Amino acid sequence: MPKYTYKSQFTTEFEFSQAKSAKTPRFTVIYIHGLCGDPWGSKPDTVKNWCEEQGIGFFRFEMAGHGSDKENFEKADINIWKEQVLEIIDTLTEGNIVMCGVSMGGWLSLLAAIHRPQRVKGVLAMAPGADFTKIVYEKALSDSQKQQLETEGKIAFPRDNFTYTFTRQLIESGNQNCILDREIPIECPVQLLHGMKDSSVPWEVSPLIADKISGKNVGIKLLKNATHRLNDETSLSELRVALDNLLRQMSL
Repeated sequence: MPKYTYKSQFTTEFEFSQAKSAKTPRFTVIYIHGLCGDPWGSKPDTVKNWCEEQGIGFFRFEMAGHGSDKENFEKADINIWKEQVLEIIDTLTEGNIVMCGVSMGGWLSLLAAIHRPQRVKGVLAMAPGADFTKIVYEKALSDSQKQQLETEGKIAFPRDNFTYTFTRQLIESGNQNCILDREIPIECPVQLLHGMKDSSVPWEVSPLIADKISGKNVGIKLLKNATHRLNDETSLSELRVALDNLLRQMSL
């Protein structure tokens, strides 16, 4: 895979599949993976295949400190990832954009729509982890963990058979980008897909996001038996349906 060095000086791998036909109005889908994940797997492959069928461009990339750059994870934060996404929109793609993100990538997708409303014409957020830094800090961390975060600058946070490293920088930068405590100024169509057996991001977050979004064109699909990963056959099928819905709803 080719690599790109961002203004933040992080270098990560990416893939840009240009549309080969003009079946639909020209736009590009940008896929954003979740925290400690990567853009290579069944969900992004499903999105890529859908884009190829529709004659739509597809861009996927590793966030700073992930994948081939994972040794730099503790140097990255929400602001760096947000700026990375905006740099892709501003310098590596042209025309209209559809954001497609999972978990933290869903949060970043919504932030992209807020900061680039003239470019972003649709958002698909899967198990969107909006404001997760604030939620984890306030509801999941003990007093001793908060103290450790303050004195040592980071903590280990076990969750669902995986141990995350949360830095003070990550928490503070996340708090600077919270969106659930106010109206979310997004007018483009938004589709939200969430599993009701999600133990990482409660499914109730998606209806809250929908209620906060200022625009009227917001759809939610709750999958009763799906987990946070959303990589089972039913979830991947519903992912394609959500993309179909966005395509019908967008004004391009």
